[in-house]
Amino acid sequence: MHGTSRSAINRTSTWLAASSAALVLGMGLTGCGAVDDWDKATADAWAVTYQVTVSGENADALSDVSYLDSPSRGEDSAEVTEDSVATTSDAGKKDGSSWTAESVITAEKDAAIAATPAEGSTATCRILLDGVKEIAAQTGKPGERVECAVTTPAFGEK
Repeated sequence: MHGTSRSAINRTSTWLAASSAALVLGMGLTGCGAVDDWDKATADAWAVTYQVTVSGENADALSDVSYLDSPSRGEDSAEVTEDSVATTSDAGKKDGSSWTAESVITAEKDAAIAATPAEGSTATCRILLDGVKEIAAQTGKPGERVECAVTTPAFGEK
């Protein structure tokens, strides 16, 4: 060996081995995160419609409204709350109105809606997949809170 000591070569070899191991470990950890991000981005998700219909004398608003929505595809559902929402009159119904919200819910995750009608009014909640297939429905008593909750099905189980 021309002017290079054996201990210097060993130190260099050790440093290269440690650096390589750290690089491989870092790439592996980044890879796991990338795989997790990919899985979430490509997760099956449903277009969910939450609907609350109100009948009675005071059918123009709902209070204490809450529903679940996924912040992004593949994420668990998170609660969204509204103190009060206005309803829209239903064509053909003299004393009925409704409120809807569109959401995205990852397949096999929870979907839920709850709302309180005005005193003397009755509310019915529904949860629909793709705006069509009803997967939950409930009618409350006059003036009382109504709640619908369900776990969305896996794709193919529609």
